[in-house]
Amino acid sequence: MKQIITAKLKLKTMPEQFKALRQTQLAYRDALNHVSRYAFEHGKTSNRERLQKGDYRGVRELFGLPSEMTANVIRQVGVTYKGLWTKLRKNIEHRRAKITKKRFKGLDRPPRYVSPTVTYNYKYDYSFKPEQQVSIRTLRGRIVLPFEGYGPHPARGKY
Repeated sequence: MKQIITAKLKLKTMPEQFKALRQTQLAYRDALNHVSRYAFEHGKTSNRERLQKGDYRGVRELFGLPSEMTANVIRQVGVTYKGLWTKLRKNIEHRRAKITKKRFKGLDRPPRYVSPTVTYNYKYDYSFKPEQQVSIRTLRGRIVLPFEGYGPHPARGKY
């Protein structure tokens, strides 16, 4: 049986490396907002295949994201809309049962992503190197960074 372990690691970056990581985060966030607007304009869809067919190439060209990150953007927006549709259905049920009078307004405008973020996939967007280093994909290519972490985390597995 496989077990997933989450560990927080602190990356030790030089200023130019930090800038490359930040640019990747901001491009990813901007792509999230772009796909969110696209989904809103096309029926507030949460269907990942429709989003992929309709906006994949545009996201790749506009934001310069690699394919795996672009797929993550589309997946994340689809999940966001799916959650909003679920909340809307629950709100309709609650209004019928007179539990609440408030109308759900979450789908009145496209969800907006504010935090600079990026979702990396292991072995596609990042991989561990010997001597507590990690190779991370940025818009400019891969960079290798040393990291430190909470005591037991780095010692737990082979990186």
